[in-house]
Amino acid sequence: MIIICYRWKIYFHFQEYPTGVILIPMGSRTAKPFQTTNLVVFAPENVPNASKDNKYIASGDALIVDPGCLSEFHGELKKIVTALPRRLVVFVTHHHPDHVDGLSVIQKCNPDAILLAHENTMRHISRDDWSLSYTSVFGDENICIGGQKLKVIFAPGHTDGHMALLHVNTHSLIVGDHCVGQGSALLDISGGGNMSEYFQTTYKFLELSPHILIPMHGRVNVWPKHMLCEYLKNRRSREANILKAIEGGAKTLFDIVAYVYSNVDRRAWIAASSNVRLHVDHLAQQHKLPKDFSIRNFKNTCGLHFLSRWIWGYTSCSFRSRKSSFLIAGVLVGIAVLVHCTTKTKFRK
Repeated sequence: MIIICYRWKIYFHFQEYPTGVILIPMGSRTAKPFQTTNLVVFAPENVPNASKDNKYIASGDALIVDPGCLSEFHGELKKIVTALPRRLVVFVTHHHPDHVDGLSVIQKCNPDAILLAHENTMRHISRDDWSLSYTSVFGDENICIGGQKLKVIFAPGHTDGHMALLHVNTHSLIVGDHCVGQGSALLDISGGGNMSEYFQTTYKFLELSPHILIPMHGRVNVWPKHMLCEYLKNRRSREANILKAIEGGAKTLFDIVAYVYSNVDRRAWIAASSNVRLHVDHLAQQHKLPKDFSIRNFKNTCGLHFLSRWIWGYTSCSFRSRKSSFLIAGVLVGIAVLVHCTTKTKFRK
């Protein structure tokens, strides 16, 4: 990263690769090991705009992808939006806060901006973030920015409304959270994450043969085929280990996670449990689960049962004194029960 005065006459840290595609890492509500979300900015200079062509779902002179910064960075985002051309297109890959927290800034600075997102994504975005009209995209639509073409790619898996964007001129693929700059991606089961669709999207990306992968967390990847194949290899390996755990007698979510992630910090187990649940669903779809394994009983262990066992196990490892461990575990389980009951009450209302 460098600090430079770019053509918009503002100073910020950024990475430009390929030429013309700007990545600005901005502090966000993302998960560790990351602390930032890449704001992707694309604004070609001195290129005739083909905005009158009906084959484009949207056109403009500049594009912003995933404005998801924390409130303390809203001032920087405002400077960027103000410096860009007024004919602005905003593309959101999915609904997570670290990808949409800055939408309200764009709405105030440039109410004429065109927002593009999948319908499943917009269902999760509050009116406080975006209350103006938007254009739904479902995949295969074309966008024109400064005369250059970008193609919308439906890419479910991480969430059910997850989208990607292919910059045709450079064959660069903006992949949202399907891939990340470090480690593997986590799928959001509460947001419609689906392991079968995740595999299908990965194969789709391989068929596109992009020259560059642009994730929203971490650096650009210039070996797309290698990265995507490694992702497939990792997911298959995890799924094989999950099946091995089940065939070995594991019946609950906690037992499966404890077996598969035995060499991983327990603090990561809650996040990993979402992927495990989706892998079990994927195994069921493929009819690979043992006949004596009950999906219904398994799902009954995915809520409070898993959380209470994780809390007990984590605190037992974290504190040497049994009394301290028992006390803290009891308090945390009590909080978990209270939250669980409160959530059910709110839902009934």
